[in-house]
Amino acid sequence: MTVVGVDPGRVDEFLAAQRDLSALDREAGVPWRNVSRTAVFGDTYRFIVISPLDDFARFDRAAAVDPARAGIIGRIRRVITSRTTYALRTTPGIDNPLPDDVEPSLALIQVVTVAAGREQDYLRVMAEDVLPHFEEAEMHHTSGALTFGGESGYVHFFHVGSFAALDQGSPLARALGAQGALEVMGKLSGVVRRTEQWLVRYLPDASLRPDAEAEDQP
Repeated sequence: MTVVGVDPGRVDEFLAAQRDLSALDREAGVPWRNVSRTAVFGDTYRFIVISPLDDFARFDRAAAVDPARAGIIGRIRRVITSRTTYALRTTPGIDNPLPDDVEPSLALIQVVTVAAGREQDYLRVMAEDVLPHFEEAEMHHTSGALTFGGESGYVHFFHVGSFAALDQGSPLARALGAQGALEVMGKLSGVVRRTEQWLVRYLPDASLRPDAEAEDQP
């Protein structure tokens, strides 16, 4: 996951380069690549780029020089103001991802910094006391453990779908009431050090999704 700040006056250039990079990745056989942008609240010139990483060994191998890719990367570097990349370890045991045929739209990204040594405590509360209520509310979500690039913790992606859905409140509070939700959150006292929440809108034109034809193959 790469978090990028973009020069406000050069957003169109950034998006054009992202479209070209996603097209190049498609030709290279990359299965997917998600590009999203902070929506309405917070730094609206912040973009989130997520792509798969099968193994770390790829960084030991010398990459072949690709003039087309190098040119696109150069265009991106000229228009960004900041760039931080994180390695996230997938957590399939607690995930409820969107169906393959559903395109993402509006999502809530929650970045949680966890006290050192308390990662399993956090994961247990989320798995047992929090996320089941999101599944009951039919809100799809995926998570990743922050492995490299920053402090220890987790990143959660909640697919809210629309701003109107936010007016309904958290599935946790709807299921347990305000007091019940507070009691659950109390279990994370001393475990969670800091939380950030960003609303982001998926940018289909800049992203890469599997071809519909490929999805239909037996």
